[in-house]
Amino acid sequence: MARTAAQSRARVAKGGVQKVARRKNAARAAGTRKLRARPAPKPSTLSSAAALVSGTVAAAVRLLPWTRDEADPIALLEADHRRFEALFEAGAATTPRAVKRRTALLRSLTAELTVHELLEEQLLYPALAGHREARAIVLEGSQEHHVADVLLKELHRMRKNDERWGAKLKVLQESIEHHIEEEERRMFPIARGVLDAEALHALGVRMRALRKANRG
Repeated sequence: MARTAAQSRARVAKGGVQKVARRKNAARAAGTRKLRARPAPKPSTLSSAAALVSGTVAAAVRLLPWTRDEADPIALLEADHRRFEALFEAGAATTPRAVKRRTALLRSLTAELTVHELLEEQLLYPALAGHREARAIVLEGSQEHHVADVLLKELHRMRKNDERWGAKLKVLQESIEHHIEEEERRMFPIARGVLDAEALHALGVRMRALRKANRG
C-alpha cells in the first residue's frame, strides 16, 4: 500500500530527531570521558514572540532571542526554557481523549528538548567543564538530560489515552523545571563569571549555527 504524504512527513521528522539524538548522545559520551580524564582544575575568578504550532497544538512562546541577531548563549538557552514551559502548560491542559493533541505536543517537545540538550552538551558544558566551580553542576546537568530522555521514551511508548500518561508528563515537567531552575540560578551566573564577553559571543554564534543545522 502506498505510503501517505502524512506518513512520509512523520517518517522524515522522526529520522531527523533520531539523527540529532545520536549526535547528542555522542557528545554526551565524549564530554563524560573528558570530565573523567581531566584532573581537578584550578579555581578561576568569578568575575518573536511567536506561536509554535504542531498539528492542533498551539503554545505561545517567546522566540525573540532566536529570531533576531542575538549571540548571547544564555539568552538563547533561556528562550528555549520559556518554550518548554509553554509546551508543558499546554500538555497539562489535555485529557486522555486528546490523543492527537498529545501526540503532536510530545513530538514538538521531543524535538525541542533534543536540540536544546545537544547545544548544552556539545557547546556549553565543555566550555564550563574546565572551571572548578562549574564541574559539579555540569555533571548534574548531563545526568538530568539522561533522566528526561528516559521519560520521553516512556511517554512515546505509552498510549496517549492511558491515565498514567498525564502523570508521567507531569513528572517530566517537574524534572525539567528543576533543571531550568538549577541552570538559571547557578550554572548561567557561573558561565557569565568564568567566560569573558568574547568567549560568550563566540559560544552564542556556534549555538545558532548548530541549532540551524539540526532543525528541520
